[in-house]
Formats: sequence, structure tokens, C-alpha cells
Amino acid sequence: MLTTIKTNPTQNDYELNNLLQSTLENTFKLNAFRPGQRDALVTLLTQGQLLCIQPTGHGKSLLYQLPSVFLPGITVVLSPLLALMRDQIQQLNQRFLIPAASINSDQSNEENYQAQMNASTGAIKILFVAPEKLDNLASFEFLLQLPISLVVVDEAHCVSTWGHDFRPSYRQIIHFIRQITQKNSRTKLLAITATANQQIENDIIAQLTLPNRAVPVARQSMDRPNLQLAVVAVNSIAEKLMLVKQLLQQLPGNGLIYCATRENTELVAHYLQEQQYRVAAYHAGFHPNDKRQLQQAFMDNQYQVIVATNALGMGIDKADLRYIIHFDMPGSITAYYQEVGRAGRDGLLARGILLFDKKDKKIQRYFITSAQPLVTDFEAVINALKISTNLLALTEIKCNTGLHPTRVSIVLAELVEQGFIEKKRVGNRQVYVLTNKTSHVDLSRYQRQLEVRERELKAMLNYGSNASKRCLMAILRKALGDSSVEDCGQCSDCIPSSLSIKTNSMALTLIEGWLTSQIVTIDLGKLSGCEQGMAILDAKLRSPLFIEFMKNRQLANTPINSQLVQLIKTHVRALQHQVGCSAIVVVPSKTWGQRDAFARLLAKELTIPCYLEALSFKNNPEHRQGECLNNDQRRVNVSQNMTATFHGKVPNGPLLLFDDYVGSEATLKEAARVLRKEAGLKNKIVPFTIAAVKWRLGQQGMV
Repeated sequence: MLTTIKTNPTQNDYELNNLLQSTLENTFKLNAFRPGQRDALVTLLTQGQLLCIQPTGHGKSLLYQLPSVFLPGITVVLSPLLALMRDQIQQLNQRFLIPAASINSDQSNEENYQAQMNASTGAIKILFVAPEKLDNLASFEFLLQLPISLVVVDEAHCVSTWGHDFRPSYRQIIHFIRQITQKNSRTKLLAITATANQQIENDIIAQLTLPNRAVPVARQSMDRPNLQLAVVAVNSIAEKLMLVKQLLQQLPGNGLIYCATRENTELVAHYLQEQQYRVAAYHAGFHPNDKRQLQQAFMDNQYQVIVATNALGMGIDKADLRYIIHFDMPGSITAYYQEVGRAGRDGLLARGILLFDKKDKKIQRYFITSAQPLVTDFEAVINALKISTNLLALTEIKCNTGLHPTRVSIVLAELVEQGFIEKKRVGNRQVYVLTNKTSHVDLSRYQRQLEVRERELKAMLNYGSNASKRCLMAILRKALGDSSVEDCGQCSDCIPSSLSIKTNSMALTLIEGWLTSQIVTIDLGKLSGCEQGMAILDAKLRSPLFIEFMKNRQLANTPINSQLVQLIKTHVRALQHQVGCSAIVVVPSKTWGQRDAFARLLAKELTIPCYLEALSFKNNPEHRQGECLNNDQRRVNVSQNMTATFHGKVPNGPLLLFDDYVGSEATLKEAARVLRKEAGLKNKIVPFTIAAVKWRLGQQGMV
């Protein structure tokens, strides 16, 4: 164990040790602490502060769960890991009988209100809070009124702009800690992370150090001796799917498959379900109740595999995960270590496998640039506040500026931090108001953060390619601050034949055909009044059919690709068999030259009427949807701007609402609104498009 903790045992220390041991045995039903846990607890409780840097699965949560049993008041845990919150709250309440609750965006207003009431009345001992809640003035003020004895900063590397995962909302944590400790100087502070090199460690200490209160550090080796790492080079999504299937045929027990995007989680899960695996997708876009049910089902071993973004995997507390497969490369070594480290937390043998395609850097670069604020972003936000005659809330600022939603949050946090704007409560709204400060905004931290993220991505690419032929575990440990590392002797570099997988050309061809045949479900939500529909080409797969369609869609005299014609016929027949459409209503477009030809193709195939001109725009939209900069702008671009005119009686039965592609869904929702509200139609409405695309946020065009 590598540690900077210094202790000189006294009588009080012996009494404290006895208290710790009895609590461990009586509440947690454990006989002994893991290496370093007792020393860390003694330091925290006697010195009042501690930064703990330990590998995943080492038991960092015990460092705040155990003291909460006997400390007065309440322990507040600031954590971004919503899935982990659910796991721990259930375990604390049911297994250890420590009352706990949470406040986060995945819960309803009623659930958050009940958690606040229980915290106010002393009915709970541990309150988990998502850091984003500190951006809300009402939540911030509520927490300040609680009798807090211990503040825990989970994922503490996020406070550092030297870290790979710096989050603006974590800046509020520093203000919160300072105000809490001013109110009660005896409030203790625990910061925990599994990913902090020496530079990040120093930055965390600098930010958390309070007057006359140094921050001791407990650092553990990052080695995971029970974790076998492997990298497998691939060249396509089809090859990834083929290898995932092979791996699941070999790997025992339960596991996680990580994907970089929500779309990929659903694609991989769908493929594996068709291969008869007990698997489900999980990502942040799911309804909170669905996420809870999925997580509980996985904990109960009802699924062999969950395919997830890090919305689940970073926080799931399932100790017996036997493998982690990365379908997509993450953006940094530190993120990879955290994610792969969810496997084998019970100490038994586990596998961590990266399917490495160097083209995955494209989506990671998109994540980096979309979150990186520019000088013009700050100018746009300040100007929006200047020219508005009304006080603006967050959603209105997003719409007025057209910036990527993440950038707006970052810019607002920075402008508040540097004193250029203030947050104020007006009724139930939180609005932003300019101050009189006129100097230039200091953006040096964001330039540094960009350099950090680019450097981290390069390190991850080097790990995947492993041109140096080094031990994979040694690469991870070195990057995370272990000064002396040895080869693990079990990874795919140390033992090249550790995995038994190979490419099969026939299987690959079948999967490529399967990918081409995949539809994208269009779900416009209950408020739209629409049924589930479909798009038959998925832009993210960049199939030749999609590329040709997008290239030719504006050319009225260009014939439709025969393969695409057959694909349309196949899917629209299947849809007709399911819902029995009575007519086609075509969405208006100024740029889709092939619109009428596609509509006539559908009408002929289904032998139903086609309304080409029933829907129209009152005024031409100011921009094409692809020219807008975010989905708020896309909604405003078409909102209340469509009208409907039908000549004669519209047939009874479902209507097929037809467009060239769906992106933000704003145009389809406006069309559905008009059919319901203006035309007064009661028919079911089923959206159908040729393609589904994903728009860039903060920039024009598609991803």
C-alpha cells in the first residue's frame, strides 16, 4: 500500500478503533477491514479530511457508509453515478438498515421532495445528491440548512481541470464545501476517486484544502491482479458484432458491453437478442422507471448481458461481473480503467476486452469538441442576456443562442464563477442576470482541458494499437500514477493466445446483410399522439444505400435505387400488415426533389390514397433543419408554422406520415400536431421515413 497517512496511536485512537471494528461487525457483518481501510477511516475521523485514491472494487464506499452509523446528523454524498445511487440506497436500506435516499434528475419531483422532507426531519442518515443539483439555487440553499456531519465528493477527479472528466457542476461543490464548513467547522470531508495521477491529485488537494485543514492522501496501487485484459483489432461494426457473439459463447457468467452512443447500445442488444441471448440495452434516454427495472433485473441475474453507455456501467455495484467488453473505444485511459474495473470486484477472475477500431476516435473527437466552449459561445450567451427584454432561464438561453446544450451549461457555470452573471429565483424559475462586470472572460482552463482531453484520447489510441507491445495492465497503472509497475503476465500482450476468436467471412457477410436490413424505431412520445413508426436506413451505419440516397434526394429526375425500392417495399408491407394504413400524408419539403416519386412508390405498393399537398408551411422555415445549431432551434424553426387542408373525406384508419428523414423529430411532431389540432383527425398516425440521422449540436449538419 502506498500512502501518505501518518498516525500516532493514542488512547482515543484505540477507542476509535474499537468503535470502527464493532460497527464493521454489527452493522456490515464483516470481520476484517480490507488493507488500508482502517487507516483511512481513522485519518478521516481524527483529522477531518481525506483524499482517497484507490482502484475500483476496493471498498471506498465503506469509508463513508460506516461513519454515518455513529456520526451525528447526516452524511451527504455528491455523486454523478445515478445507477450506483440506486444500488447503494437499496443495499443501505435493506441489508444494513441504514436509512438512505437521493435527490437527482432521474427521480420525479415527488420523490425528490420526499427525500428532502426525510432529510429535514432526520429520518435518513445518508443523502446522495447529483452535483448538477447544486446548480439549482433552491437545492443549494436546502442542503445548507441540513445538519451535515460528513460531505463526500465521489469521482473527485471531476473537480480538476487536469482530469479527463472535468464537470462544471463540480465547481459548485467547492463553494458548497466552503459554506458548509463556515457554518460548522467540524464538518468532515472525504474525496474519493479511482483515477487520479499526481497532477490531478495535487489539483484536487489545492481545491479542497480549507484554512488550517490540510488534506491527507491515501493512495493505493492501481493493480487489479484478477483482471485479464485484452485488445482485439477490428475494422467495422459488423466485425465487432461477430466477435461479440464469439466472446459470449466462451465467457462465463454475467457481463457488461459498453458502447459510446445510445444508438449502438440498442443495435448491439437487438442483434444479440436475435441470437437468443438474454440481453437488454440501457442508456440515459430511458424513462427512470425503466432504468430502475432493468438495473434490478440485471442484479437479479435475469439478463446475461446489459449493453450500456456509462450511464449504467460506471455506477453499477454488481460484484460478480465476469467480463466487460468495450464495443466502442472510450475517450481516455482513465475512463477505460474505471469502466473495465467494474468486472471482478468479488476478487475472482474476470476479463476486460476492448474491440479496437481506430475509426472510433471520430465519435470521441465529436464528444470533445461539442463540450469545448469558444470565445464566441461566451459572447453569444452574454449578448442573448443583453438584448432580451425578459429574464431568461436555461432553456430559453439554449434556444436563443443555438449552442450545444452542454456548452450552454458550461458557459453559464463559468460566467457565474467569474462574476459576469448571477443566478436568481423568480417564482419557480431560475433565471440568469448580467452583472456590471466588463472585463474579459478567462478561458485558460478550457484550453488546458482541451489539451488534456486530446492527450488522453491519444493515450487511449496508443493503448488500443499497443505499438509498443507493452503489458496492458502496466500501461493503465503507469497512466494512473503507479510509479513502479510490473507486467501482469496474463493480458493479451503478455500471452498473445489468451483469446480464441477469429474472423469468419461467411458470418461477416450475413451480419453485413443484417445491418442493412435494420430499421430505426421512431417514437415521438405520447404527447405527439403518434404510434411507433420506422426509418429504414440508419445514418450511423453509413451504408452505401444511405450515402446514395442522401446524395440523390434533391435530384427530382434521378431514379430511385432499385435495391432501396425493394427495401422500402419489404418494410412498408410489413408495416401495413401490422397497422393497416388507409392513406399516406406527405410532409412538405423544399429540398427533397425525389419526394413525389417516393410517395407514389408507397401509394402504388399499398394501393391507398396519397395526400401530397395536404400539409404545407404557412411561411417557409427560416432555415433548413440541418442548418440549425441545436434541437431547440429546430423546434422553433417549424413550430406553429404548418397547416393542413384536405379536399374530401379522409379515409378511416391509420395514416402513414411520410418524410425523407428524421433527426430531431421536430418536423414530424409539428405535422402530427396539425393533423390532430387543425384538421381534427382522430386516425392513428404512424411516422415513416427513409432514413434516421443524428444532428450535430452546436454545429450545422449531421454527425
